[in-house]
Amino acid sequence: MSLSDLDREDVETTADNSAGGKRWALRILGAVAALVVIAGLALIAWNNGVKQYLFPKKFGVVEPGRIYRSGQISAKLIGPTLSKYHIGLVIDLSMEDTPDSRAERQVEAGRNVPRLSLPLGGDGVGNPDFYVQALAAMIEADRSHAPVLVHCQAGTERTGGVVATYRILVEGKSEEQAFAEARSYGHSDRENPELVPFLKEHLEQWRTQLAAKHLIAN
Repeated sequence: MSLSDLDREDVETTADNSAGGKRWALRILGAVAALVVIAGLALIAWNNGVKQYLFPKKFGVVEPGRIYRSGQISAKLIGPTLSKYHIGLVIDLSMEDTPDSRAERQVEAGRNVPRLSLPLGGDGVGNPDFYVQALAAMIEADRSHAPVLVHCQAGTERTGGVVATYRILVEGKSEEQAFAEARSYGHSDRENPELVPFLKEHLEQWRTQLAAKHLIAN
C-alpha cells in the first residue's frame, strides 16, 4: 500500500468519524429539544388543571387550626381536605355551578358540615352585606372553635377580598399588608382595578356593623 493510499484512508476515517460525531450531536440535540417540549407541555397541563387534582386549589392558611382559604377544591380532594383540617364551616363565595361545586355540596351535606353561600362577582365586588355576613360567620365560628374554609372559584379575588377585610377589621393589619397578601395569591390591581377601591369604600361601614354586633371592638 502506497503512502498516498494510507493518507486517503486517514482522510476517509476522519471524515467518517466527523460525520458520525455530527449524527450523534444531532440525536442529542433532538432528544434535548423533545425533553424541553415535553417539560413545557407538562408545565402547561400542570398549571391548567392537573395540579388541582393533586392538591387543593390555591389552598392557604389564614390562621393555623382556625381559618383557611382556597379556590374550588376538586371533587376527589374536598372530602380529605375537610377531614384533614377539621373544617366546621364552609363559606362559599362562588356563583358558578360546576361538577366540583356540586360534589362539594354533597360531601358537606353527608358530613353535616354547615355551609354559607354568599355569591359575589368574579372580581370580588357585589352585595356589601355579604362581606359583613362572611366576616361575622368567620368570627363566630372561630369563637366556637370550628375551623372555617373560605373559598370561591379561583381563590383569588372574592376570597382575597374577604380575607383582606378580615385581616384589617378583625386582626388589625394595615391595608398595605392585607392587600399585599391578596396580590400574593394572584390579585392584580391592573387586571382587576375594582376590588381594592370597593373594599376601601366599605371598610368603615363594615367596621361599624361588626362593632354593633359586638364582634369586633369599637
